[in-house]
Amino acid sequence: MKPTALFLIPLLFIAPLCRAETGIDHLFSLDLGYSVTGLLNQGWGIGASYEKKLLNYLSVKGTMGHMTFLTGIRDIYCTSVNISLFVNYYPFGNGLDKLYIGLGSGGDFMHYFGSGEVPINAGDVLISLTPRMGWKWTISTYCMVDISAGYKVVAGDDFSYRGIKDYTKTGPQFGLSFKLFFEEIFKKRREK
Repeated sequence: MKPTALFLIPLLFIAPLCRAETGIDHLFSLDLGYSVTGLLNQGWGIGASYEKKLLNYLSVKGTMGHMTFLTGIRDIYCTSVNISLFVNYYPFGNGLDKLYIGLGSGGDFMHYFGSGEVPINAGDVLISLTPRMGWKWTISTYCMVDISAGYKVVAGDDFSYRGIKDYTKTGPQFGLSFKLFFEEIFKKRREK
């Protein structure tokens, strides 16, 4: 895959969101960024995250994703699972809205299979640390926009296939999310 495509994938990140209460104190989202990466590599993927406000200024966010895709090695596929945990600080104390600064850690667990020459060690692990900054704002009763930037640093790895870093997206990361509040949409439909 071309490096330009890897750089643009986070910009295509779209995450529909649900919220269960009138205040924004917890968010559940589907992460289609995994789907885009999978599709660009002749595979598929899906991810989800949940963010919960702990205090006025602090939240915790967990993310899990899965992809299965064709690697750069002929006839070798990779199935991967990503699990990460972030702590976000909201300096304005507006729930899960406006400016946030976050720090997270995650693990990417990969397994290779296929009819080609499978690496001697059929699995790889990447442990990473990611500082992130972003801005969320509600643009209507039904929609929120989230723009973010971060940098994913490898804290530890055990790679038998070095090209896997192309798919785990280390280095600079940029995100643009459009989040829909489905509860508000369904509530409005019930009122009609």
